[in-house]
Amino acid sequence: MLAENKKKALAAVIIVALALNVATFIEAYPRTFKQLDSTYAADFSAYYIGAWRLIQNPTAIYYSGDYIQGDYVILPKPQTFMYPPSFLVFFSPLLTLDYQTALNVFDFIQLISIFALAFLLYKLLQGKPLLLGSIAIVVVLLLPVADLNHFGLMYLFQGYYWGYALANAHVIQTALIAAAIYFAFIKKPWHSAFLVALSSFDPRVTLLAIPILLWYNRANLKKFLICSIGLIAAFNLPFFFYSNIALTFLEKRVNGSVGDMYAYDWLPIVAVAALTAVEFIAVFAAKRKNKHEKNEITAC
Repeated sequence: MLAENKKKALAAVIIVALALNVATFIEAYPRTFKQLDSTYAADFSAYYIGAWRLIQNPTAIYYSGDYIQGDYVILPKPQTFMYPPSFLVFFSPLLTLDYQTALNVFDFIQLISIFALAFLLYKLLQGKPLLLGSIAIVVVLLLPVADLNHFGLMYLFQGYYWGYALANAHVIQTALIAAAIYFAFIKKPWHSAFLVALSSFDPRVTLLAIPILLWYNRANLKKFLICSIGLIAAFNLPFFFYSNIALTFLEKRVNGSVGDMYAYDWLPIVAVAALTAVEFIAVFAAKRKNKHEKNEITAC
């Protein structure tokens, strides 16, 4: 009965957090019809123009600056595409839609992914201490960082607000990396590896997730590592032979520098950190409890 009540309490926390996330999306949605500023369109413009150039002008995918001949026009001008070229393969079906429609469809896909994220969190955290799991849920589903000078959901949940408002892919990346951790947790290394490869368009998140992924995949470590490396290679190596896109990416975008961190950049990073911390605390507490029980038995 106690375990059942704990599950219900955890589910209640998830429902409240999910409702606040959806409310944040509703507040952010009108902002999707506006450009970022007087110079650039929303973050989504980088993905759309990158996918357009992948087909129309692949040597210019990582070109930064004004429009080039043949570009799809996104006003005032699109942002520069920064991710590995494999991201564009999965994104390219959205090119069948005009820019604004594609942006809104992508944003709704991201919103749907948050429902999947909520389910994954419930499965991952239901066996953990209730308070610890509840804190992790609030952090991952809302990432509350208040701006004390203003009031409103956009200032309380800035990561998700701007992730939705600018259709930035770090929202969906949060769900993808959580799914990779979940499949590792339930001992499905192939599924975990596929989702790692799929979510690795920002490798900072993948690097941070390595400890918990290795921990959960420890019973199938060889399978997980071989499949992960193989899929990441399969997704990206062909682009060395297609207009040398991969080499251009390495020359122009992989230079060892760390760019500015925006509110939405923290979404997948904090999610991985929270899930790793919960697992570490739970394992440490369990080992301490076992040690204490052994000492009591020895004393008797």
